[in-house]
Amino acid sequence: MKNRDENQAIQIESNTTLSQRAMGVRQTPYLEDLNSAQRSAVETLNGPVLMLAGAGTGKTKALTTRIVHLMNMNQAWPNEILAVTFTNKAAREMKSRVGAMLGNVGDGLPWLGTFHSLCVKILRRHSEIVGLKSNFTILDTDDQLRLLKQLLRAENIDEKRWPPRLLLGLIDTWKNRAWSPIHVPSGEDGFNGRGVEFYTQYQNRLKTLNAADFGDLLLHVVNIFQNNADVLEKYQNGFKYILVDEYQDTNIAQYMWLRLLAAKHRNICCVGDDDQSIYGWRGAEVGNILRF
Repeated sequence: MKNRDENQAIQIESNTTLSQRAMGVRQTPYLEDLNSAQRSAVETLNGPVLMLAGAGTGKTKALTTRIVHLMNMNQAWPNEILAVTFTNKAAREMKSRVGAMLGNVGDGLPWLGTFHSLCVKILRRHSEIVGLKSNFTILDTDDQLRLLKQLLRAENIDEKRWPPRLLLGLIDTWKNRAWSPIHVPSGEDGFNGRGVEFYTQYQNRLKTLNAADFGDLLLHVVNIFQNNADVLEKYQNGFKYILVDEYQDTNIAQYMWLRLLAAKHRNICCVGDDDQSIYGWRGAEVGNILRF
């Protein structure tokens, strides 16, 4: 790494931060509890790595250990590691495990979190590109349904015949596939042939309200990256290593987000179970493993 004296002895005190401990310690006792396959995945630092195994086989443990190893071997600072989980609980547990191995969670890993929590941080920094202010609100399901009901009533649509929840599911599916209204294939339109029309109205209304739903957090950031090379390059250079837990649960939008970020250095490590996808209702694509 640049600007580091490899010969400088670094004394580790009990109250040092995670960054200081991570960059100072060189011993690797954390590798002793790994089997040969796990250890190989942890020690293969550069290039794409895919770990496939069944539930309860220590995939997440290996991924966490890899984070520690990257910092311990001076490959990256904590803020240069992008680590993605599917739940806030999993993110907290992963951060806690890293801290336990290094002795202190201190300044932590600012880019360890769920897809949504990480994307909202990025989107607030570049919200003006998609016509939002940085203080935009995030709608929950009830808010979404309330908004869609307003749109349907304005068009005198019978809610019993065409339920708002049905339209919401259609819009969520399109967003999981990274389809903005203009990108929805003609053969995919639904809701009596008016799905895209209402999708467009819905998105326009969100912008007027300075709001986004959870699907937008990924969709907007993917669009920003695809259409703004300078912004994408900033994050590609900033995230030297990318790690993804439960990769089999990623949907198309999440896959595209990861692919864009990893395209430059290809230092991405994913763990997954190709026989299990617990988020199928969210548009998860186990086929993403086959496209790795």
